Amino acid sequence: MDKLIDDEMLVAQFQSGRQNAFDELMKRYKSKIFSYLLRSVRNYEDAEDITIEVFFKAYRALDNWQPKAKFSTWLYKIASNLAIDYHRTKMRHPVYALEDTEIPEANLVATDLHSDPVQQIEEQERGRIIREAVDQLSPKQKAVFMLSRYEGLQLKEVAETLDMAEGTVKIHLHRAVKRLQTLLRPLWENNEI
Repeated sequence: MDKLIDDEMLVAQFQSGRQNAFDELMKRYKSKIFSYLLRSVRNYEDAEDITIEVFFKAYRALDNWQPKAKFSTWLYKIASNLAIDYHRTKMRHPVYALEDTEIPEANLVATDLHSDPVQQIEEQERGRIIREAVDQLSPKQKAVFMLSRYEGLQLKEVAETLDMAEGTVKIHLHRAVKRLQTLLRPLWENNEI
C-alpha cells in the first residue's frame, strides 16, 4: 500500500477520534525529522526539543490538515520553519554549539572485524569537512540542499516545504552544488576527499 495513502488514512483516523493514529505517524517520522533538525541546528538537545515541538504543533493543527501536499512534506515544513526560528534566535543570542565529534550522528561508523581505523578517521574527517562546507552556504541554499540531498525530498516537495517556486528551488540547489564544488575542489585535487 502506498505510504501517502497510509499517512492520509492515519490522519483521517486521527481526525475521526482515534488518538493512537497520531502515535503511528510520529513513530514513522520522528527519527527523520530529528536527523534533519540535528543537521540543521547542530545541537543534540536543541534538535530533540525542536522535534518535540514539531510534533506538538502537528498534533494541534492536524484536525484542520487538508492533504494539499504529502503529510511528510507538511512535517518538514513545520521543522524547517522551527529551524529558521532557532537560527534567528541564535543570531540574536549566541550559544555554545557542539563540535562535530559530540554529535552522535557524526560518530556512526561501522565497526566490524574488517573495519580499518585509518579509514574510519579519514571518513570522519571527510564528513567534518563536508559539513563545514555545507554550513558556508546561504541559509536558503543550505535548506534546499539539505532537504533535497540529505532528506531525499523531490524538488516539488522542497518547494512546498520552503514556500518557494520550484524554479527558485532549482536555482538555489544549482548554486549550492556549484558553491560546494568550489569549496571542496582543493580537497579533491589533494585526494583528501
